[in-house]
Amino acid sequence: MGASMPTATSMTIKGLGLSMSLLLLWTGAGCAGPVQHGSLRAQSLGDDPVALEGEYITAFYADGSSVETSFILSDVGLDQLLSGQFSRGQVVRVDLLWVPKPGATPMDSSATNVSIQYVIVADGELGVYAGAGFALPEGDASGRSLTVWLRDGSLNLLESTDGFIDLLSPAKLTGSFTATHNDQRVRQLSAALRRLVNDALRSNARTAGTTPIDRRIARLAEE
Repeated sequence: MGASMPTATSMTIKGLGLSMSLLLLWTGAGCAGPVQHGSLRAQSLGDDPVALEGEYITAFYADGSSVETSFILSDVGLDQLLSGQFSRGQVVRVDLLWVPKPGATPMDSSATNVSIQYVIVADGELGVYAGAGFALPEGDASGRSLTVWLRDGSLNLLESTDGFIDLLSPAKLTGSFTATHNDQRVRQLSAALRRLVNDALRSNARTAGTTPIDRRIARLAEE
């Protein structure tokens, strides 16, 4: 799948004979639209690979105390993201654990310096992917904006609602993005992301008669 997508259209991912309308992507092609802040590409590693492009119109970062820098990215607008009122979209949290420094730290993609949480909402269903990777920031985190290049991030489905179809696991994640420095906004978006995930999983657990912990234990027992 190419990087050029129709404006405000539903992207369909096909794999293993299945197709699924996953998310509403915006581009500025052909007309005025939201400003893009970069993109990431999730590429499945299965026998019949599929790819998912994320083109982000919301991108903020904060300097954290427990980690080096935290980023929140989404192809959903800020107001919708804060309210949780959307049925399709991607939200990505990237935590930069340490900054690569020539001569002092590893500088190749075999190293790991970011943790990744990748959430997909598709027609009201939700999947949470987790992984890690290697990232190279350009610039100083104390500035107004920061560009990050992500190399060979890994993704696997961690949890989902029952109706979510996983066409990616396992997958690699690559690309780049530029985020705006705003600590308060990252705190707000992190809280909104937690609510979004917890509400979806709790609602799904009530319907299924189980808790998210019960579901994780059952999945581990099946492996």
